[in-house]
Amino acid sequence: MVLSKFVEFSKNVMAAAKKGGLKKPDLSKLGSLLKKTGKRNRILAQGILSALAAGGASKQDIRRFGELLEIANDRIADGKEPFTAKQQKELNNLFSRAYVSRKTARWFSMQLDGLVADEINDFITGEMKFKTSVPEKKTFRMEKKKTASKKKKARL
Repeated sequence: MVLSKFVEFSKNVMAAAKKGGLKKPDLSKLGSLLKKTGKRNRILAQGILSALAAGGASKQDIRRFGELLEIANDRIADGKEPFTAKQQKELNNLFSRAYVSRKTARWFSMQLDGLVADEINDFITGEMKFKTSVPEKKTFRMEKKKTASKKKKARL
C-alpha cells in the first residue's frame, strides 16, 4: 500500500516532535490534529474530484486540474497565493464546464493548501483510491427501536 504524502508528512512531524521533547499530552493533541486534517483533506479531495466527474469533466480537464494544483503547490511553498488571476480564471472555466458553481470554485480556492493539493494529485494519479462505500448513518430512532425490541424479547 502506498502511503499518501500527508501520512508521510504526519509521521515526520510526529517523529520530530518526539525527538524535540514535546510532552505526551501535546503529542496526543498534535496527533489528533494531524489525523483530523488528513481526513478533512481526503474528503475535500474526493468531493471536488467527484463533483468534477459528476459534472462530466473530460480527462483533459482533470489532467489540467492536476497541473494547476502542482503549480499552486509550488506557489504556496514560495509563500504566494495558490493561483494567479489567469490560473483562477482557467480554474473557474474548468469548474463551469463541469457544471460546478462559481461559489464552489471560489470556496475551493480559499481552502487549498499544499497538503490538499498533494491529496488531490494522489487521487488523480491513482496513488490513492476513492472509497467506494459510504458507511451507514445510524440515527437515534434506529437505536431506540432496537432497544425497544430487545426489551420485548426480554419480557417473553
